Amino acid sequence: MKVVFIGHGSSGWTAATTLRAWDRAAEITVIDKKDYDAYHPCAMPYAIGGLWEDESPLIESMNYQMMKINFLRRHEALKIDRQNKKVTAKNLENEEIIDVEYDYLVICTGSKAKTPPLPGIDGKNVYALKWIEDSARIRKAATNASKVAVVGASAIGLEVATELAHRGIETVVLARSRIMRLLIDPDYANDTVKLLEEKLPKLKIIVGIGINEIVLDSNGMAIKVTTDQGDFECDFVVNATGVQPEVTLAKEAGLEIGESWAIVTDDELKTSDPNILAVGDCAETTHLVSKKPINSAIATCCVRMARVAAMTIARPGTLKFPGTMNNFIVPYIDLRVGSVGLIKKAAEDAGFEVVSAKIKTHNKPPYMPDAKELYFKILVDKNTGKLLGAQAIGPDSITDNLNVVSMGLQSEMTFQQLLEADLCYAPAVNETIYPVTQALEMISRKMLRRQK
Repeated sequence: MKVVFIGHGSSGWTAATTLRAWDRAAEITVIDKKDYDAYHPCAMPYAIGGLWEDESPLIESMNYQMMKINFLRRHEALKIDRQNKKVTAKNLENEEIIDVEYDYLVICTGSKAKTPPLPGIDGKNVYALKWIEDSARIRKAATNASKVAVVGASAIGLEVATELAHRGIETVVLARSRIMRLLIDPDYANDTVKLLEEKLPKLKIIVGIGINEIVLDSNGMAIKVTTDQGDFECDFVVNATGVQPEVTLAKEAGLEIGESWAIVTDDELKTSDPNILAVGDCAETTHLVSKKPINSAIATCCVRMARVAAMTIARPGTLKFPGTMNNFIVPYIDLRVGSVGLIKKAAEDAGFEVVSAKIKTHNKPPYMPDAKELYFKILVDKNTGKLLGAQAIGPDSITDNLNVVSMGLQSEMTFQQLLEADLCYAPAVNETIYPVTQALEMISRKMLRRQK
């Protein structure tokens, strides 16, 4: 059996290695443009912040020779010929064109940075953060910078901004809409801005601003960003307006593209061509709560998809991919912001009548000297009591609380059922009554009042 993978990010290498673990005889070929094996993009902001001297700790070598996987590094896939079941690729070192036959093809082309139609966005010192090379350029530019402008307020953009501000660089975030608008509710977005600006005096976040132009000098270097609220001088600019699925090859091959602009897949990750699968940032799946199409660019979703795709090929029918909730958590220095399930607007758009409760508490009993404030919000459906989502801001322990809700969501639990959960406790670790439980108790009171 011949299996070809296009792309070698988190989903690509997970799918390829999982397939090899389950099928020792398959002829596996990976086509990838990079000149290194794999990298860990989620950790790039830490490199920009100076956690390491360079990006080398984020690059990982795969022992594909031992696994008998044919890795065509520095090759670009040019065309998918579905009728003859082959991929045409070009060797980027010598321009040689080759054809690679397949029985199954797995598209792992990932995503690409959005480029807004903004004058000056092509400046020499205007950087998006997508590849290791981007991280290195931003890190080096920060060495001699005193002022930086970040255009857009995506999660990764804010992460880069906080790392730069933490280095002592005057950093301004300029965004047309609120921060992480698809990931957290407006009130928690406002709370996050306030907490970050209090924590980082060098950071300023301005939302609801109209951005006119990135002004370039005669050498093509960005020197300032003009807006409807004034001009902001800078030594370089970070474009953080988000990413979009990379589906060029899939579209040219005639595969179905969905509402989220990603490749439509079923619960086995098969596309509209049963011999072609798609996983990761380029694939569309279903939101587990809203039941609507979604394209998730979250690493954990990519890896889960990859395992299922590999099993679809190696052991058909043994695993299914039910969908995702697009769960995320982002660290901003020592402050974490996370969300699971639906935010309020998404829940209302899906037809739910939302009841929510939010609390401000601590991660540990207040008498503990290292106790920290923690914000937690939970959303449920008024008519059924089923969980819809949760959001949190605070220290590391928000992960535990959000994961509790995530498991409840996946099991389609009601708030009453999750309220009965038996959880661990020790004063040095967490509160006696978990923040998630405190929020659920508030929901319980609200729901009982509504029933009277």
